[in-house]
Amino acid sequence: MNKTPESRHRIRFKDCDPMGHLYNTRFIEYMLEAREDQLIEHYGLSLMDYADQRKMAWVLIRHEINYLKEAKRNETVIIKTQIIHTDDKSLIMEYQMWNEDRSHLKTILWSRFLHIDLMTKRTAPHPKDVQEMLESLVIPITEVSIDERVKSLLRK
Repeated sequence: MNKTPESRHRIRFKDCDPMGHLYNTRFIEYMLEAREDQLIEHYGLSLMDYADQRKMAWVLIRHEINYLKEAKRNETVIIKTQIIHTDDKSLIMEYQMWNEDRSHLKTILWSRFLHIDLMTKRTAPHPKDVQEMLESLVIPITEVSIDERVKSLLRK
C-alpha cells in the first residue's frame, strides 16, 4: 500500500480572495477532501461506508497548520498525506501542499482524529483489522513540533 498518496488539485476561482490567493480556510478543506479521495482510491476505504457499516467514525479534534507560500488562482498543487502517529483510539495525519514541481512547500497541516462509536458518542478502540492497517501505514517522524517538521522538509 502507498503510505504517502499524492493527488493533484487546481485552485478554484471561487476559493480565492480578490488578490487571487487561496483563502486560509480553503487550504484545510482542500487537504481534507484530498485525503478522503485518497482513502477511496488507494485503500478502498469510504468514510461514509465505514460509518454506515461499522457505526464508527473519526472525529477531528485538532488542527495545527503552517502557511508558508500562497496558493494562487488556477495553480495546480500537489497534496501529499501520511499518517505520522496512531494508537488504539486516535491518529495524527500530516498533509503537505506543494507546487506542481514540488519545489515549494505551500503549507503543512497536522490533524488529530479520535475514533468514536457513533451509537454511544464516545471514543472507541479501532477494530483489530483497522488498527493493523493504520499501523502498516504509519510513517513515524522524529520531529516533535510542526515548526521542526517544516525546517526538516525544507532542508531536503
